[in-house]
Amino acid sequence: MRQDFPWRRQAVTVAVLMMLAFSAADARAADSSDNGNYAGLFVGTGKVANKIVDVDGFADWGNPGSTNKFNSPAAAVGVLAGRRFDMGRTGLRIEIDALAGRMSADTDQLDPTCGDETASARIRWMATARMGLDMDVGDTRVFLAGGPALARIVNSVTDIDYAGPGCLEGNLLIDGDDSFRSDKTRVGWALGAGLEIPLSSGWTVRLDGTRFDFGQENYQVNTSGNNRCGRGGEFRPCTYSLDNRGGMARLMIFYRFGQ
Repeated sequence: MRQDFPWRRQAVTVAVLMMLAFSAADARAADSSDNGNYAGLFVGTGKVANKIVDVDGFADWGNPGSTNKFNSPAAAVGVLAGRRFDMGRTGLRIEIDALAGRMSADTDQLDPTCGDETASARIRWMATARMGLDMDVGDTRVFLAGGPALARIVNSVTDIDYAGPGCLEGNLLIDGDDSFRSDKTRVGWALGAGLEIPLSSGWTVRLDGTRFDFGQENYQVNTSGNNRCGRGGEFRPCTYSLDNRGGMARLMIFYRFGQ
């Protein structure tokens, strides 16, 4: 079961504002010498930082609201394209980027007694559309930009049942009723800041940091309702709440066309 979050409406609003700003800036900055398109490649490193809440105390039996945070280093490569409009002492930029890489994390601490339930989160790809401002400080250009983001995210919980005298012993089977897997595109936001240094005519190197957040969604296990949702709870489906977010530092080289 999915819980909607306000980033969807905000993402649409930001996208509309970006389109209006693009049109206005294009009209007023057509003759500027520092306008132009640019495109490049980047590599990034950072981490995905997820949080899962056992709302009903189903896995952490009798402890509703039990929380596990799990994160892992992430590496990615991607492409970026944008356009800058000179506005005198500052500049307006609009850009899009897309990345793919190994961005995943997991934890087996949902059930602290046996460790037989594993939560996992993976970002398959991510794309952002950003609008921001920049300013020259000597030979360096600093900027701040943010906007809506899309990502293909796989969230899952896998429960392994056991039939032996102790935890994880004998006849291990995945309990599909107490597990879930969601693989879909989600909407969030991204915000980044950084600096750019020109290398030669047309070429620029950039270093930036990005924060991304795809909000919270709810998922259900015990879908048949054959177990209680925690000690003394009802026989019904039980809820997990899962957050997906993270951050990344990127090193980029790009070319400004027409410079």
